[in-house]
Amino acid sequence: MISTVNRVFAGFVLAGAAGLSMAGPVILGGDDLTDHGSRSGAGANLAGWLYIEKAVGNVLSGVTRAGALTTDIVALGSAANPAFNGGNAGGAIGSVGNVLGKTVTYIDGAAAINQFFVNLAGGFINPAMLWFSGTGAVNNLDGTEGAALTSNAAAINAFGASGGGIMAHGSGSSAYGWLSALLPGLLEGGGCNSTGATLTAAGQAAFPGLSNSNIDGNAGPCHSSFSGNFGGLTTLAMDGGGLSYIIGGGAGTVIVCGQPGQPVCPPTGEVPEPSSLLLMTLAGLALVVQQRRRRPGVVDQS
Repeated sequence: MISTVNRVFAGFVLAGAAGLSMAGPVILGGDDLTDHGSRSGAGANLAGWLYIEKAVGNVLSGVTRAGALTTDIVALGSAANPAFNGGNAGGAIGSVGNVLGKTVTYIDGAAAINQFFVNLAGGFINPAMLWFSGTGAVNNLDGTEGAALTSNAAAINAFGASGGGIMAHGSGSSAYGWLSALLPGLLEGGGCNSTGATLTAAGQAAFPGLSNSNIDGNAGPCHSSFSGNFGGLTTLAMDGGGLSYIIGGGAGTVIVCGQPGQPVCPPTGEVPEPSSLLLMTLAGLALVVQQRRRRPGVVDQS
């Protein structure tokens, strides 16, 4: 027979593994690399658009959202730009989708954004990831669209927690009002210098294939950085001055943590890789099992 403690141990392992695989990847940058990229005549993404291509590919690879997906990428705040014009946010994500062989659904305008979240809640659309078009280019978020995103902040958080991927660009309330609504202690702003920007170890682990040249001045400038309470997010890239320029995490990343019914926040905003979390859970529970067996008067019935 399996002992009670071993059954509890197995249950914790299964629950822990399920929880770790639930949330999707997140990558949030204080950049406008939508504006600092283009597509070559041969159909290759260049500079900032190459960063978006590599980041989107990594995000999609870590999506665990249940059910039949109806589209790969929902582009919030942009209309389609079939010509893939340089400096056009809709052109950027369209070119990325084209190169990766992924479908893109464009949601442009505040009313359309609000209706999208109604449709999402009703199960009428099921994307793999949400992509926020940011600020600084053309065909990207304006103030009314940013306000619509902020009013749907809880739905954005729930989408990520359900295994959907999230990627965003930009600066200011139009780009990140929704994030401030979820994490009031997180500060976005304060400038940014992409010259000398580097990926952190967490950034390299969460998004393999990205290199410093994809996020530093070779790709384009950055305009915003993050500080304060990161919740369940961590720093993926530092700017040349040591500021947190890109934040997020790979599969298993949560945005909000530490509140009732939510995961415990990691110390100092550092998010261990899901495999590391599972190993720590296994090791800790194994120790409990050993101690339980060694206690005087306790008979192991396994």
